[in-house]
Amino acid sequence: MTDAAAGSKLQAALWVLAAALAFSVVYASGKLAGGAVPALVIVWVRYLSGFVTVSAVSLVRHGSLRPGLASHKFAFHALRALCGIGGLGCAVYASTAMPLADAAALKLLQGVFVMVLAVLLLRERVSAGQALAAGLCLGGAFVIVTGTAGEIGAASLLASGAAPLVALLAAFLVACETILIKFLARTETALSMLFLVNGFAALLMTLALPWIWVPLSPLQLAPLFLLGPLAIAGQMCNIRGFRLADAAWLAPFGYSSVVFAALLGWMFFDHLPGLATLAGTALIVGGGLLLIRR
Repeated sequence: MTDAAAGSKLQAALWVLAAALAFSVVYASGKLAGGAVPALVIVWVRYLSGFVTVSAVSLVRHGSLRPGLASHKFAFHALRALCGIGGLGCAVYASTAMPLADAAALKLLQGVFVMVLAVLLLRERVSAGQALAAGLCLGGAFVIVTGTAGEIGAASLLASGAAPLVALLAAFLVACETILIKFLARTETALSMLFLVNGFAALLMTLALPWIWVPLSPLQLAPLFLLGPLAIAGQMCNIRGFRLADAAWLAPFGYSSVVFAALLGWMFFDHLPGLATLAGTALIVGGGLLLIRR
């Protein structure tokens, strides 16, 4: 490998690590806010501030919002927005109701769901190796869920709204969004995809605001408006990273989100991952890497 190629891979890895850190903060925002802000309100603020951010970028770069509207697949962008709203809302709720590292590990199951959706929608075939990889991931999820129930108590887990099931739903909805991104990326520009998904999501959540809003102080609300720019920055970091190196080589760095979630849990809540979380995460990461190789 030449020095230039090695340098490009290093840069790509750093971009993906930066993206994983940004999204770890976004998903942990509900817990960082002390659980006082409903997940759907956080989703509204994230997409509204994200839409403002993308609009500002479009105006600075192009002097107009028209490039962001350059699309003939508005229905698919709206469907992606619905998946994004559901996935983010479920992820924030799960991260608030259970340990951050556990919720982050369960969200990694999106790779298994992407495989299942590819089989159902794209008629792809599953090899024995892929089935084994998916089984490892599911086994890891089972270890984490049972470990979480033992750590905080099954009754507390059920009282929290079955948070692990919500985390699994988040992984499924993110997988649905991933399939839509792959489909839209064939014909849409990165700017139009960011502009339309944030615009549709902000509009839908604004319409729902009378039913989800709770009184909040400016000190509670103001920091949340950083989530939109942070999420947009994370998406741009991913784009930069995947332009410099192959997806298969970069995939392990994406799993660093569990590490960042564990660090946030330790720094702000004095919570260290238990043995079940570590073992389950290892199974999910191992199965995910095997799935990528297959």
